[in-house]
Amino acid sequence: MSLNLSGLSAYTNENAMDLIKEAVLKGRTVDLVNVQGGVKSSATINRLSTSLTAAAGACGWSATGSTTLDQRTISVDDIKINESICLNDLEGFYTQVQMNPGSYNTDIPFEQLFAENKRDQVMALVEDLVWKGDKVGGSGNLALADGFKVLFDAAIASTASNGGTYSSAALSSTIIDKVDEMIAKLDTDVIDAEDLHLFMSYSDYRTYAKALRDANLFHYTGAENQGLEFSQMVPGTNVRVVAVRGLNGASRWLLSPASNLYVGTDLLTDAEDFKIFYSQDNDEVRFLAKWKLGVQAAFVENVVWYRAV
Repeated sequence: MSLNLSGLSAYTNENAMDLIKEAVLKGRTVDLVNVQGGVKSSATINRLSTSLTAAAGACGWSATGSTTLDQRTISVDDIKINESICLNDLEGFYTQVQMNPGSYNTDIPFEQLFAENKRDQVMALVEDLVWKGDKVGGSGNLALADGFKVLFDAAIASTASNGGTYSSAALSSTIIDKVDEMIAKLDTDVIDAEDLHLFMSYSDYRTYAKALRDANLFHYTGAENQGLEFSQMVPGTNVRVVAVRGLNGASRWLLSPASNLYVGTDLLTDAEDFKIFYSQDNDEVRFLAKWKLGVQAAFVENVVWYRAV
């Protein structure tokens, strides 16, 4: 009599491998720009500007020139994430072998991996909101706060002296000229700033890097020799081109001293200091993240803003 195995399912060893964390392209913008903490609802960016009017040397006193103190307001929005996990639900699957004995489950068996993935996802969301957040036209998570796209689309027209457009269809053949064009539009007062950054999407950055390589095959040194991944200096300038996740799909470029751009929040570490705790009243593990977010520029005239057409 032969062995009949028709009532069995093929065996799959679900415990042979550890859980693998989802790959997330995290943000880098907040590490480059000014972060203003202590903002509960709104705060001011206090500015000073002065003008000089010189005169020929002579006796007497004739006052000229002026100093102006003014402000720009940075407002923040409250954002939170709440998630609940019923640990009993894990008992029916391979995860049961990682759980503590007994029926009183209070800990996620893969808590460290869970926490790391949540941290990456929160940082990615912060980055997306900084650039693409839109409380009126956005959807889902992007409707929670306004980002630089909303700010500069309203403040800088494409026909303004510090605005412009680029063609997505012709980008591979025009991107070098367009980057140079943006740099030419910088306010002369900041052209020698030490922190000039041109922010663009990863896709556009790759197009720019390829265009440089194709145009200068024997002399191109690229990002690999400039100390920061997906970032390189524009040849012959003090401008660093930087790819940021937040501009992926946004069809926008921004050129400015990084110190001119502000991200407002309350406690600087709020978005990173989330909580994972067991709620005895609800018999579930809960995840809580809360932070505040808003953006502003100290001097809009020192920003060059390009839209794709």
